This record gives sequence, structure tokens and C-alpha cells, in this order.
Amino acid sequence: MVSQGKSAGSALGAFFGFIGISCVVGVLMAGVGIPAAGVAASGTKSGIKVFNSLPATLSEKPLAQSSTMLAADGSVIAKFYWENRIEEPLSKISKTVQDATVATEDYRFFQHGGVDLQGIARAAVHDVLSPNLQGASTLTQQYVKNVLVEQAAEGGDSKKAAARVAKVTDSSGMSGISRKLRQAKLAIAIEKKYSKKEILNRYLNINNYGGSPRQYGVEAASRHFWGIHASKLSIPQAALLAGIVKDPSAFNPETHPKAALNRRNTVLHLMHEHGYINASQYAQAKKTGLNLNIHETSNGCANAGISAYFCDYVEQTIATSPQFGKTVSDRLGLLTRGGLTIKTTLDPKLEHSAQRIVSGRVPDTDPSGVGQALTTVQPGTGKVLAMVQNRKYSVAPKPKDGYTSVNYNVGKKLHGGSGFQVGSTYKVFTLAAWLKDGHTLHDRVDATRRNFPASSWTYKGCPKNAGAWDPHNSEDGEGTSSMSALTATVQSVNTAFAAMANEINMCDIQGAAKKLGVRWGNGKSLDAKNANGSIPALFPSSVLGTVTTTPLDMASAYAAFADKGKYCAPVGITSITNAKGKKLPVPSANCHQAISKKIATGVAWALTQTFNGGTTEDLKIGMPAGAKTGTTNFSVGAGWLDGFTKGMSTAVWTGSPTGNDPALGNGRIPVGGHYYGPNYGAAISGPTWQAFMKQNAKRYKVGKFAKPGNDILGYTPPPEPPEPTTNPDQESNDSGEPSSPSSTSSSPSSDPTTTEPSSPSSSKSSPPSRTTAPTTKPTNAPHPPPSHPVHNGHGGNNGHGHGHGGH
Repeated sequence: MVSQGKSAGSALGAFFGFIGISCVVGVLMAGVGIPAAGVAASGTKSGIKVFNSLPATLSEKPLAQSSTMLAADGSVIAKFYWENRIEEPLSKISKTVQDATVATEDYRFFQHGGVDLQGIARAAVHDVLSPNLQGASTLTQQYVKNVLVEQAAEGGDSKKAAARVAKVTDSSGMSGISRKLRQAKLAIAIEKKYSKKEILNRYLNINNYGGSPRQYGVEAASRHFWGIHASKLSIPQAALLAGIVKDPSAFNPETHPKAALNRRNTVLHLMHEHGYINASQYAQAKKTGLNLNIHETSNGCANAGISAYFCDYVEQTIATSPQFGKTVSDRLGLLTRGGLTIKTTLDPKLEHSAQRIVSGRVPDTDPSGVGQALTTVQPGTGKVLAMVQNRKYSVAPKPKDGYTSVNYNVGKKLHGGSGFQVGSTYKVFTLAAWLKDGHTLHDRVDATRRNFPASSWTYKGCPKNAGAWDPHNSEDGEGTSSMSALTATVQSVNTAFAAMANEINMCDIQGAAKKLGVRWGNGKSLDAKNANGSIPALFPSSVLGTVTTTPLDMASAYAAFADKGKYCAPVGITSITNAKGKKLPVPSANCHQAISKKIATGVAWALTQTFNGGTTEDLKIGMPAGAKTGTTNFSVGAGWLDGFTKGMSTAVWTGSPTGNDPALGNGRIPVGGHYYGPNYGAAISGPTWQAFMKQNAKRYKVGKFAKPGNDILGYTPPPEPPEPTTNPDQESNDSGEPSSPSSTSSSPSSDPTTTEPSSPSSSKSSPPSRTTAPTTKPTNAPHPPPSHPVHNGHGGNNGHGHGHGGH
């Protein structure tokens, strides 16, 4: 192998190098049992002792290979690699690149036993007489060196790895000679362990073939430079790859095409000289250019386009799952080095549709800074079918407006935030506990606004966390004195749900949410205590949705109602196979009956009725569905819509990613160029949910939700008296109480509960009409993406202060 030129002044150094090499030759000859005259010198005897003490076996780990993440339809989402490599057997590697490699790197490869003593002597004489240095390492020795370099580069920070690599590649002084001897001895051992073809195969798979980014192994290099398999390499292509190995940086054809071309022609000359190609092939190959057709090889989720947040969710799932390794480092090492094929649950058609709808309603660069996120889960399987938000993915330390790495759909453990208050979407857990306690949908409750003393709350089986609570509806409405649980659900009446919760065990409400997978956004159980030692998820105010959780958790919980109470933990991975095709265990959905079928049937049917004069009246999708709106206290400013068909459960959140936003909650800022009024669940999140489900729900199972039996439905009373007529200029709350549009803002309270409107004429909720924003741009700039969203918790005084709202 020919190396770089030297000055005439280095001839003396080459001469002494010759003397040193002669000693090495003597050591090698003696060490491997080759007789030779004059090998009895004391220096050589010492060298033999050193040689014999060197390790005789090479520890070989599997080569790092790139992993591929696939969508459900087999399309590529992303690739992950430490070294972009795809191992192939010799039978799938072009004979031309095998020949080019042997001709260039070690034309006596098939004659020697791992160390070419003839080549060493030839190189020593050449280096004394010629201005150009010539190497003498065999292809087998180079393979050994590559293995040692690969192992040195693994683990730790980049500076430490670089220092280790420098150490194993240093050839100066006595330590350099010792390392050369070690490599030689290991090469001899490798020759005894593997056939020549196996050594050549391993060499072709381990090499650095340059490129930007670097490509390792001939298969990855072939795909990168020309978009072809290594089995299809032509003579000039094979010569280029064989030539790059000598110095992958200097002969990188992307950055140094002239140097690469000259080097390729040198290889063609060697191929001709050693009889691997004839004169005609040589002449024709030299005339061709490099003819590169670069195929970019992306690395990581940053290049996954609109699926970047789902990609990040899957990556973080691997990083946090113990079945993939003992530590996070081990797990990510498996991802970037293990050659995995990761098949996921993502439906690209749903994903594209969701992103188009979300970004269309709330653009990523909207001056409001408002965030919107959507997650869809399949009932009965837990498969995450879509996961998007109105941001572009970026891992930059200080991302631009409209960019973030924080996934609003998941919790902190999975690279998300701390979750968002869910408002009245949480009421389904009270309804489930209500039915479990033996009540029915037509049982009536007193929805009059009143103060509930601490002593009135029941806690059986969990710590008491009660305090006096004075909940109320939109604009301090008093509510009707009596209504059914079904009407309370359809119209989302806060005071009615407070009364329902007051009649049953608070532990059962929290228990229902826990059984259906709901956790705090930080990943902690709903049993978690705050700094005061209290459990916020057991505060009476939690009934109205002060718990901060994620769209993924809520979509999964609602999916259980769609599937008769069977809860499946959300999963993004269907299978993983390693480089050898072996299947690895993946996180399980662990589908099980979390709540009884009849209770789930009752809740699901009740949620279908919200489309009949309720808060989702204007959000029908043309097929059977159940849904619930959610609106936080206006000082928090978040709006939700959670709903399902038989085959899809979708949660949509709209709010501030950086914290509470009273301006958004009260409707004082335009979103997407429109004033929606207060951020009720049906105002912005609702239409997003509706558009997405209407367009996509038929792709999965659809069907009517059964009406529950009388033990759940209960006695149907006579129709309730009509609500009093209200001023048409006023907007009524969810219990039918009128409220003035000019005073829709809520003063901050110690309990961030919720608000939601309904039409006076039909007791239904409809999104405020979209009014075009003024032509002058608002002065408020979008909030910069945070490290994680921040939200109010339960409010002061153990969450028992008064609040207002409803979803």
C-alpha cells in the first residue's frame, strides 16, 4: 500500500526504520516458528519474549449497524446510527470491489498467513531507497487495527474516545512497535480462526468509506454514493471505494472529487497490473467520471418530517424501557448500533391528515403562540395511529419561534412537558364512579350552586383530602335545582358533577382514572403527594379537571369506553428485530378489562348524546361517535375535545405550551387569524377533532354504540321544564344560565375549574363564530418553546377554593 511522500532529509530516518523493521521481522519469524539465520541476537530474544506475552485472541463485538424505524405501511420514518453501516455477506458484495480491494491493499492476501514477511522486507528496502513511504500491513492486519479502533471509539465522551483511538493508532517509538507486534500476532490468530473469504468479508463491512456523513461498509457506501447495492458495483465504482480506504477524508469524493478521481485511477492501474481487469476494461474505466448520485442518509428524528414527534415518542420509549438494556446509554446504544428494524403503529395517512388540519387551524408561527396537539389511539389494541402538534421539531438549544423538541402529546418521561389541565373531559371518571356506585344515568341531582363543607366528602380506601368547596358554573350561574346525571353530562354542568361526586366515594373517581391509565404529566401516579403532603388528584376540585395530564393518556382512557371497558396501554411499536433477524421483546399494551362492560357502555352512550343538544352539537362527524368537551378556568386558557368512534379515539388540546394564558382563555387574542371568543373546548379544539375524525374515522371500525340496560339507564322521568328565555345578546353557560359576552372573563381563583357555553334555544354548545381578525398585527409575540410546559396545579387551600366553569 503506497503512502504519502517524504523529504530527502528523512532518508536517514528511513534507514534506521529499516534496522527496526529488520528486528521486527526477526521477532515475527522466531515468534511464529520460522527458522532464520542470525535471529539469536539479544534484542531479538527480548522481542520474542514481548511477542509471546502479547494477547493471541482478538475480542470481536458485532459491528455497529444502523437501525431503521418504519411506519405501519413499511415506509421509513427515520434511521439511527453511530456508524451508518449495513452488513452484507460476501455473496452479496460485487466481485469487482473484492478484487479492487485485494489489488490495492494486499495483492499477496491469498498467499500469506496474516503477516507478510516478504512484504515487510520489500517495504523496508523501498523506504530507504524511495522518496515515497510504502506500508507493509496486510489486509488482515488492517482488519485487526479497524476492530481495535472501533472498540476504542465506543462509549464515553468524544474527547476521551478520540484519545483512545489515537493511542491504538500511534506507530511512533517503542510503544508503536509493540502495537505493531500485537496487531501482527492477532492477525496470525485471525488467519487461523477464519477463512480468507471470511476475513475479506469482515474487512469490507468494517471499513470507513468516507462520504458526508461517513459511510461504513461497502453496502452503505454503495447506497450513499450511487443508490445501488454493493452487488451491483461497476469496475470504476469499485475502484473508487477501494481507493477511499487509504484516507477517507482526503479522498472523500463529495469534498475532494479531483483527489478521489486520481486515487480511483491509481486503483484501476493496480487492478490491471495484478490481472483483475484487462487493458480494454482499464482504458474504458479510466474515461468515466465519478458519476455520483448522492442519497442522503438522515440520522435521528430531526429528519422524520411531520412524524418527528411520533418518532421521538418511539425513541424515548426505547430509551426508557428496561427490556432494551440496563441503562439509558445501553438502550440508545442498541438503537444506534444494533441494526434494528423497528416496526411502528403509525398510520402515515392519518398522520398527514392530522398535521394538515392542526397546522391549518393554528399555524406553527401564529403570533398568538398558541399550541395545539392531537393524538389518536386505536381502541382494543392501544396502537398510537397519529401524533402531531403545531410545531416543527428541533433539538437546537435555542430553537426559533414555531420550533421545539418538547412533545406536547406525552409526559415528561417521554420528552414531553408536565401535562395540561384537562377540564371537563375528566368528568367521565366521575360518571363511571357514579354508575359503579349503583346510580343510573337518569338519577337526579341537585345542581344548585352551594358550598360543600369538608365533612360532606366521602373517602373510603384512600386518604381524606377534602376541604370546603364552592364550585360554580359559567359566570357564577346558580344552575337548575334538579337534573339527571345524563343531562349534566350532555350539558357539562359543573355544579351537578360536584353534587354527584359529593354523593359517592372520591376514591372511586380517582380509581377510575388510574384504572384507565391517567397519570400526572410528570409521570407520577395520581396518588402522588404535593409539597404539603396532600394528594391533589383527591381534592374535590379534581372532579372538574384540575389534574394535568397528556393527550396520549386521555385518548387511551377514552378508547377504553369505546371498547366496552377494555383498557390498552398506548404502544407505538409492533415489533423489533435485530441485525440477525431475531425478534426482541417490545412493550406490551397489556389489554385488560379495566372497568365493567356495562359501566363502559353507559358512559360511552352518554357521550354519544352530547351531539344531541349538548356541548358537541355542532361537531357531528356523520357516523356514530361519543365525545366530551373540556375547558379550563379562563385564567388557564386551555380547551380540549376528547372523543371516539369504534375504531379511533382522538384527543385534541389547545392552549399555551409555556403556562397559563388568560388572554387566550378569555378570547382576547386572535388564533390563526380569527377571534373565537373564549377558548371553550368546542371553539378551537372541537373543529380540529371534527375535521380529522370526519375525514379519517371510516378508515377504521365504525358502528353504533349500544344503549345501556335499565340498570344503567334508569327510569326516564318526564321532560324537564324549559329554561327561561334569555337575552339573545347574552351567551348562556352549560346549565342554561345567561351570561354577558362583555364579562366572560373569570377572575383568577384558587381553583382553576372550567367554563363552557351552550345555546339558550337548544341547550347546546357551539363554537363562537369565527370573526376575521383586524388587519393590524397583534403586538403579542409567540411564546418561545419551553423546556417543558408549566401549568397551575389544583389551586390553594388543598384545591377547595371556589372556582367556576364546566366543559
